[in-house]
Amino acid sequence: MLRVVRKQYAQRALAAARQMSSNSTSPGTAVTEVVHPAHQREPLPAEVISGAPSSLTKRTVRIYRPSNNPMQSGKNANLKWRLDFDALEKGDSWENPLMGWQSTADPMSPVRLDFTTKEDAIHFAEKQGWSHYVQEPQFRAIKPKSYKHNFVYRPGKIPMVHTK
Repeated sequence: MLRVVRKQYAQRALAAARQMSSNSTSPGTAVTEVVHPAHQREPLPAEVISGAPSSLTKRTVRIYRPSNNPMQSGKNANLKWRLDFDALEKGDSWENPLMGWQSTADPMSPVRLDFTTKEDAIHFAEKQGWSHYVQEPQFRAIKPKSYKHNFVYRPGKIPMVHTK
C-alpha cells in the first residue's frame, strides 16, 4: 500500500514538473525529477517501532536462491530469493527424549520469507535491523552432447568397450 502511494506521489510530481517545464522553458531544456524528502533517507529500522525484544531483532539471516528440486524438471522454483534465519549461537536446541527428534526454543527457525529480487530481500533485512549475508547461486555448465559423437573418428588407440 505504501509503495503504491509513493509511486502515485512520484508520478504526480514528475507530471507537474514536466508541465511546468513545458510551459516556462524552451524545448531543449532538461527536466529534473522531483524526489520526496522521505525517499532520500535510509530506511527506518523496524526495531524502533516494533517493540520486539533484542534477541529477535539482532539476528543473522541468510539470503539465497533455493536450488531446483531434483525430482522435478521445472525451473520456476528457483526464480525467487529466500531469506531464512541462522541457528542461534546459544545452543537453544536439544534432543527430545521421547522420540529423539531435534527440538528448539527458537521461534524464528522455521520462518522462511520469499522475495522476487535479491535487492528486496537485502532491503527488508536491513530495515528489520538484521545482519545478513548473501549466497550467490551456482549454475552448472551444461556441455552439449550428441549421439553422433560416439562414432566420431579419434586418432590413436581404438577404445575397447565391453558390454558384459
